[in-house]
Amino acid sequence: MKKIRYVIDTNGLISFFAGVFEDTPGLDESPSISQKARNAIQEAVYSLKGGVLLSVPSIVFIEIYEKWLRSEEFFRKFFYEVFTPLKQSPNVEIRAIDQEVLENLLTVDGCLAEHDLHDKIVVASAMTLECAIITFDEKIIEFVGNGKSKIPKVFN
Repeated sequence: MKKIRYVIDTNGLISFFAGVFEDTPGLDESPSISQKARNAIQEAVYSLKGGVLLSVPSIVFIEIYEKWLRSEEFFRKFFYEVFTPLKQSPNVEIRAIDQEVLENLLTVDGCLAEHDLHDKIVVASAMTLECAIITFDEKIIEFVGNGKSKIPKVFN
């Protein structure tokens, strides 16, 4: 069976693991991903044979570490409740920033030209894989909606 691949951005990952991030200083109350997106992530993370492959760009973890991992207690909670299930799932890949991602990063322009570098790298990763992206970031949704990227759709 061919798996459906999705790239997930930081806000999508935080939304899915919202219980881990509640009461985290510096984290805004933000919208949530749809139940459909949540089901796809659930299938990728917790099913051994699921039909979904979830790609998490390594920059997502860098952004989380940079912005929210402030205490040893939260670091342990994040490691065991978020990172470990992702790492252990056969349906989740943590993708490095490779040459093709960097080449696609150079083409991320328009409404994302002045956007956060973390998000632009996530978009470049989805462009590299030519797959849908799970996010509710309005600028990314606008960028994908303009039809110029190789990202088929936003899953939010």
